Amino acid sequence: MRYFILCVAIVMSLSYNVIAQVPPAPMSSTGSAKISGASWTKTNNVDFVLRNGKGNTVTNVKDLVYLKTDTLAVLDKTGRVIYLLEDFKDAPIGTVGKASVLTSNIGKDFYLTNPYSFITYVNDESYAGEFSNIQGNYIDYLDGVGATYYLDGVRSFKNWGAKNITKMATAPDNTYWYRDADKDQYGVLKKGKPIDYTNATTEKDGNNLIVKINNVKTYILEGYYTIASFVYKPVKLYAGSTATTTTVASGTVGCVEGDCINGWGKWQYEDAYYDGFWRNAKRNGYGLYKWEGVGKYIGNWENGSMSGYGAYLADNDDNIIGEYSNGKLNGMGFTVFGDEWSQGIYVNGELKTPYTFYTNNVEVGCTAGDCENKYGKMVWSNGDYFVGFFKNGKLYMGTYTFANGDKYSGMFNKENQFNGIGRYFYEDGGYYGGEWTNGKFNGRGYYHNKDLVQQIGEWSSGTLHKKFK
Repeated sequence: MRYFILCVAIVMSLSYNVIAQVPPAPMSSTGSAKISGASWTKTNNVDFVLRNGKGNTVTNVKDLVYLKTDTLAVLDKTGRVIYLLEDFKDAPIGTVGKASVLTSNIGKDFYLTNPYSFITYVNDESYAGEFSNIQGNYIDYLDGVGATYYLDGVRSFKNWGAKNITKMATAPDNTYWYRDADKDQYGVLKKGKPIDYTNATTEKDGNNLIVKINNVKTYILEGYYTIASFVYKPVKLYAGSTATTTTVASGTVGCVEGDCINGWGKWQYEDAYYDGFWRNAKRNGYGLYKWEGVGKYIGNWENGSMSGYGAYLADNDDNIIGEYSNGKLNGMGFTVFGDEWSQGIYVNGELKTPYTFYTNNVEVGCTAGDCENKYGKMVWSNGDYFVGFFKNGKLYMGTYTFANGDKYSGMFNKENQFNGIGRYFYEDGGYYGGEWTNGKFNGRGYYHNKDLVQQIGEWSSGTLHKKFK
């Protein structure tokens, strides 16, 4: 027995005549009707008891999204069976109705459809996305998942249907292409929708097709002239002689510099840009994301999301700094909004365990706050000092300022060494941002000296050994 989901699926535009559903025979509202096979009994406005064909109660049930009818689809999460509870929505309490099996052996990633609408499920959670209908199949981009899925045959069902879906291969900005050989046409879909072909032109390059946007070479459709029709492939970003490095005119949306697949690159958005490391065409590792007129985030990324140590610095001087997960503070951190400072443990961006910051009336040692397991300030006799979070009396996360003016902000290990993601500001204007191990540059990182000469790539024990730029 479960609460059903009152949710409206997105409306689909259908290019053919809708086939009307045949209404089921009326069921008794007294609960005394004899139903053969699987059945449901409505116990209140939102609850029901579901029994399978053997008369056994099905307990691990999830209500699926209503698709513009009174029929409720439910998922037996244990048996992986989808049932249809016909006319359930407005049925009186006590009604006994037939539960028909729509499909069995359904996976956790699937779609549910009828002639009026559809909904996509990933890991048994519903998502409404941006999609294109190509020959009755959908290319469906789900922003909440950050991925694109292939919905095979979603428009082939004359009534209700459900089927497992396929996650498409990783592509730059979820952009894919296909060929219609019979019509000698190509298609490019970005986040589930066709690109604006009025600004697109093409040119042949051997067996490849180059797509130009506003006369700027943007996409490579690799193997275009020999590929079968309606095979969906990730685009490759144009790079002159390579497929991963791009340098294009200013004002272009896309990868405007460097390697936005598996290296260091700059991606220009309409009102923002990202300059940093990439892995599998997603923001990954150290990088800077700048929202024009709003602020910037500098820190670690995982799979396209702010994750790990990072600092959001707003243009109005508000700060949100600490441990991020899924784009929000999750862990230790502090915020500055106007004149108000807060620090402590955050959950989904909200302060759940505040740490107070108070003077200890000493000039050396723990001069303020709690330097054991909370937030405090430690001052050394040589003039160095640290402000931030402590664990077991050790530096954990915060800013260490040297007497000579150098400064480090980031994570530490149990030996009080710079470790993980961190930013080092040299007094002479030099800078390093990226990965550290035991106090040394180690992993992917960005460095420039006082003359702004850059070194970007993979570091080992303080030495650049693989240059990305």
